[in-house]
Amino acid sequence: MYLLRRADGTSSAASPSKTLATAPKTSTSEFPIPRPFDTSALGNNFTAPCSVWFKKFLSNDMMNACHPFSLLLQTSSSFFDASKSFARITNTLEATCNVNTTICLPVMQDFAQQIRDESNCAVDYANDNPSVVQAYNGLIAYQPLYQASCLRDSGGSYCFANAITNASAVTDSYPYYLPLGVTLPGGARPTCSTCLQDTMAIFSSFAGNTTQPISRTYSDAAQHIDMICGPTFVNKTATPLKAGAPSGRAADMPVTGTVTLLTMLVLYYLG
Repeated sequence: MYLLRRADGTSSAASPSKTLATAPKTSTSEFPIPRPFDTSALGNNFTAPCSVWFKKFLSNDMMNACHPFSLLLQTSSSFFDASKSFARITNTLEATCNVNTTICLPVMQDFAQQIRDESNCAVDYANDNPSVVQAYNGLIAYQPLYQASCLRDSGGSYCFANAITNASAVTDSYPYYLPLGVTLPGGARPTCSTCLQDTMAIFSSFAGNTTQPISRTYSDAAQHIDMICGPTFVNKTATPLKAGAPSGRAADMPVTGTVTLLTMLVLYYLG
């Protein structure tokens, strides 16, 4: 599918609902909402206690009701499929944004603490198990990616939906991986839009927190984008933070799952 780039304009963030989650406008039976780690690719590459914890984590009703975009971005096969369609990815974003973050954020923070506990996945995390590192980074990056993924352009479309389905600029979605510790590739040429500006402004507000993965990826990405879009297009440095976050690590290079997803998206639109 080839979609025209939507007109740039002022983007706005969605307000969280008063309840935990409500059904999106489009039928979920027609477009099932993606879940994280929804393939058999996880395998058995876990220590015994981590395997037990991971199964409980993925079946947790509260976590799944929050529809965490930050976990879907790297780990969900169904999210990748939804990203091929503007309607399906919009439906997915309706679900991920239509939650109460005052409930969901503490849920994600609690799981982030649990996953690194000695009785759960501490050994796997220390050994850089890709699934465990992806899960941890996705959990602690919940807030910045919630805010960024729920931005809309002046026409009411989600900025991320525009980016991921823009066949004429296949790297528009790359900046969304920054909060997960994934560096912006040197060849990336994202569209210089208001959506990009507002997304990077959100990321800038979290980049000063050295316990967030974005703290290791933001500066280089901002300089790269300013080289493309103009010297003052985005802040080159982090803006002051109002709150902290759980400690964590960031991967200096994209993990295998992310490389695969980005490659598949490029091949899909160029094929």
